Amino acid sequence: MARFLFRLEASLRLAEQVLETAQRKYAQEIQHWQACVKAYTLQEERLFEAQEGQRDAGRQRPEELGNWQLFALDQQLQLRQCEAEQQEQEGIMELARHDLGEAHREVEKFRRLKEKQVKAFLWAELQKEQKILDETGQILHWRQQNRSRQT
Repeated sequence: MARFLFRLEASLRLAEQVLETAQRKYAQEIQHWQACVKAYTLQEERLFEAQEGQRDAGRQRPEELGNWQLFALDQQLQLRQCEAEQQEQEGIMELARHDLGEAHREVEKFRRLKEKQVKAFLWAELQKEQKILDETGQILHWRQQNRSRQT
């Protein structure tokens, strides 16, 4: 029996490599996004603490109020920066997800094509075998008829 050879095997391997790269990139972007979310949460806590310190200073230590206000303002600014970085990372993550989907579709396209060609190849091989069996049967039948005529 002949051996199946997929002519686009190199393209399939290349598409699989692109898929693996896209998976790694997407995983990295998710990790970076998670770090942004964690930084945002921590910054929220710091801002809350700064606002609490500001309230306490306003009630009990008015001489420290100015420092606490500056500190709270700085924490609020850092929180906005964290939020902006998180939103930017969400966009980057979305692009990486899109690239991953494209790479996955490309690999699946080649896999389906290969599967289809394997089925067509096996069907053709079965047809060849059937043809050989039919010819063998005809030859045997013909020989048997010639023997019976000769006797």
